[in-house]
Amino acid sequence: MHRDPIRRSLAWGLTATVLLPIILAVVLGLGALLGGLGDADGAAVCGRIGLLVGVLWLSAVVVTTAANAVATLDRRRPRRRCREREPHRGRRGRRRRGPEPRTVPGLGESPSDRPA
Repeated sequence: MHRDPIRRSLAWGLTATVLLPIILAVVLGLGALLGGLGDADGAAVCGRIGLLVGVLWLSAVVVTTAANAVATLDRRRPRRRCREREPHRGRRGRRRRGPEPRTVPGLGESPSDRPA
């Protein structure tokens, strides 16, 4: 996994944000099923577990949002090892100054508006 604690918290927060609603739906559905079958104690336990999972889910959403904000505001670039760095090309190797001139076969180099 990542060594950066912000990226690690983002990964865990995203996982919890996606999986906890599924667990919450299963637990609440099981509680409703147990309540319909007449098991009031089981339904109450599922209700308490559902409340706990709901609080965890809300906490995961808040922590993921905060970690995302920190990661966005962090302007540092990830460090690369020396052997992974590209060689410095200098100012001339970056970009060209202008487009290359276009030539059309059969026409002269410069356009003329009068026939020769």
